[in-house]
Amino acid sequence: MTKQILYVYLGTNGIIESPIHLEDVYYTRRARLFANSGKILTDGKDYRSIVTCPEDEVENWREVDIPVGLR
Repeated sequence: MTKQILYVYLGTNGIIESPIHLEDVYYTRRARLFANSGKILTDGKDYRSIVTCPEDEVENWREVDIPVGLR
């Protein structure tokens, strides 16, 4: 599993998610998780190859082999 930190900025005309941190601008952080080849991410309910979640929810996701029904 690969983890990428994203900074989320709220502007007057929308939201921007970026891996680039801007100084002196209010932001929240999220983590984007990518499953490795032949694997999939699960939280016990959903299966995803890529998921974006709040940083404090990363431990809810784990990487497993792709179940036969999802291949």
